[in-house]
Amino acid sequence: MLAVDFAHSRAFPPTPAQAAEWLAEHGIRVDPAEVELKAMVALQLAAAAMLRAAVRGESPRQDAVDEINAASAAAAVAPQLNWPADGRPRMWLSTQAGSGGHALGILARAVIDLVTGPQRELLRICQAPGCSEVYLATNSRRVWCSSTCGNRVRVARHAARARAARDATG
Repeated sequence: MLAVDFAHSRAFPPTPAQAAEWLAEHGIRVDPAEVELKAMVALQLAAAAMLRAAVRGESPRQDAVDEINAASAAAAVAPQLNWPADGRPRMWLSTQAGSGGHALGILARAVIDLVTGPQRELLRICQAPGCSEVYLATNSRRVWCSSTCGNRVRVARHAARARAARDATG
């Protein structure tokens, strides 16, 4: 899910080229400039704060709400109709924002859709020690944000059992 992937603190890349690649992998075709990348990082921090507040059932910081709303508003879109003489009508979205502003709007709206929609109930915070990432729990038994966190917890449990067994025998 775009909003969760975007809010994941280890996910968003540090350079405009890497950001463009990350956005393309998520269906957003833009070439963000350095200035837009800074705005995307600020939006990512706001998105993470917003999702954590949603999980905890709290109101998010007002500056996070303002950041999300400003990014969404800056990239207003208008549905446009394309109806070729020999084809089916298609709708496409037109924006007056630059490509980076358009990307910010898409990302902000993904966060808004998530925290106001039914999938909000599936948001969780990872229970692995040292991790506080938000994830979408599509399985009710899932308690970790990634297989990496799950593996880290399982390895630590195994090591603790092995240590306890070693201490008990000797």
